[in-house]
Amino acid sequence: MSTTLQDIADMLRLSKSTVSRALSGDPRVAEDTRARVAALARHMGYTPNPTARALATRRTNTIGLVVPWAPRSLSDPFYLEFLGAAGDEAMRSGYSLFLSAPDGDGAGAVRAHAELADPRRIDGMILTEPRASDERITLLHSVGLPFVVLGVAPDPDVSWISGDNTAGARDAVDYLIGLGHTRIACITGPPDQTASDARFEGYRLAMSGAGLPLDRNIIEAADFTQSGGYSAMNVVIGSRGAPSAVFACNDVMALGAMRALREAGLAVPADVSVVGFDGISMAEYVDPPLATVKQPIQELGRMAVQILIGRMSGGGGPAHCTLPVEFQPRDSVGPPRIGANATGRG
Repeated sequence: MSTTLQDIADMLRLSKSTVSRALSGDPRVAEDTRARVAALARHMGYTPNPTARALATRRTNTIGLVVPWAPRSLSDPFYLEFLGAAGDEAMRSGYSLFLSAPDGDGAGAVRAHAELADPRRIDGMILTEPRASDERITLLHSVGLPFVVLGVAPDPDVSWISGDNTAGARDAVDYLIGLGHTRIACITGPPDQTASDARFEGYRLAMSGAGLPLDRNIIEAADFTQSGGYSAMNVVIGSRGAPSAVFACNDVMALGAMRALREAGLAVPADVSVVGFDGISMAEYVDPPLATVKQPIQELGRMAVQILIGRMSGGGGPAHCTLPVEFQPRDSVGPPRIGANATGRG
C-alpha cells in the first residue's frame, strides 16, 4: 500500500495540512519542519497524487501546446521532433501536454486556441508560428495565462525562444555565393510569419552583401509544406528558367523543390543546388542528402517548457532566447554549371 500524507503526518505528529504545505514549499512552514517532512517523504517513498495536488493548488499540471497553422500540422517533421523534446521535458517536470486541434486556418484556428486558453484546463501555453500581428497573443494577455512563443514575437512583453533565423539563412546563401552562384532563387514561407520574414532577410542580406540584385522572378512565397515548395519551384522554373541554386526557407519545401526540379529534367546539384532550413533528421537520408541550416530542435523544445514553467512560477520578466544554428553543407550543393548563372539553364 502506498504512503499517504496522513501516514507522514502521523509519524511526525503534524497535521495533514501542514505536511501538504511543507511538501509544496509553502513559506508559512518553518524551514526545519519542511526539511523533516521532505526527508521522511523520501524515506517512505511518498509519491504525490497528481489529481489531489491539482485540486489543492488549483493548478492542472497541464501545459497547452498549439499545433501549427494549416496546412501544416504536427505531422511536419520539425514539429514532431520539437513535440517529442517538449513532451519529455514536461513529463520530467511533472506536467502533461494538451494539444489544440484548430479547425483550419484563420478564425477557426484562433477560436480553437481561445478554447484551449482556459486556466481551468491548462496552467500555461506554448504558442507556435507567431505572426507579425498575432491576435492569439492579445487573447493570452487578456486572460492572464502564462505563455511562451516558439519564434520571435514582436511584443517585448512576450517570452519567446527561437533559432537564429536571419544569421542561419545568410550563412547558407553566403555558402552558395562562395561556390560561384549568383542567380539564387528563394522559396519563402508565408509573408505574415516572423520566421519566414527573418529567413528572407538573411537571404536578402547575403545577396546585397555580395552586390547581387534581388530578382523577384525567382522569389516565390509558399506555405512551409512539401507541396508548397513543389508548386513554388515550378512557378520559378516557369518564370525565367531554372536558377543555378535555390534557398528554401525550410527543409520540407526544399524536398518539394527537389522533386519539381527532377520532374523538369534537372539534376541536383549538377544543374541546380538546393539548400533548406531546420535540420530535420530525414534531410540527411534523402537523395542527394539535403544541405540545410540545422536548428537545435531538441533544445528548443526543452527550453520552451523550462521558460514556460518559470513564467508559471512568476519568476522574472519576459525571456528572449535566440539559439545558434549551423549550416551543414551536403551533397545537394555544388558549383554552378558554366553559364548557368547567366542563362538559367546552362
